[in-house]
Amino acid sequence: MARELKAIDISGEPELLRIVEQVRSTREPLVLRQQDEDVAILRPLGPARRRLPKGRPTSATDPLWRLVGIGASEGPGDVSINKHKYLADAYADLHK
Repeated sequence: MARELKAIDISGEPELLRIVEQVRSTREPLVLRQQDEDVAILRPLGPARRRLPKGRPTSATDPLWRLVGIGASEGPGDVSINKHKYLADAYADLHK
């Protein structure tokens, strides 16, 4: 199991914030050096992963299947197919 890293708040450290913003914008790690000694590496983190909830498989009794074919109906639901007919009928009704 991975060990959780300790975190510190750098909100009140403007110089450190400037360096962090540089690493974040360039997406490249930066070696922090004291005198002639490398003491730390500052690297950008990737975007936070969002865990998607695991779904369950559908079955033949799932209510979702009642929606299949609902768009292929006659009457008020067939407007896109017969839009010109309906527009002509509506226009004719206005000019009787």
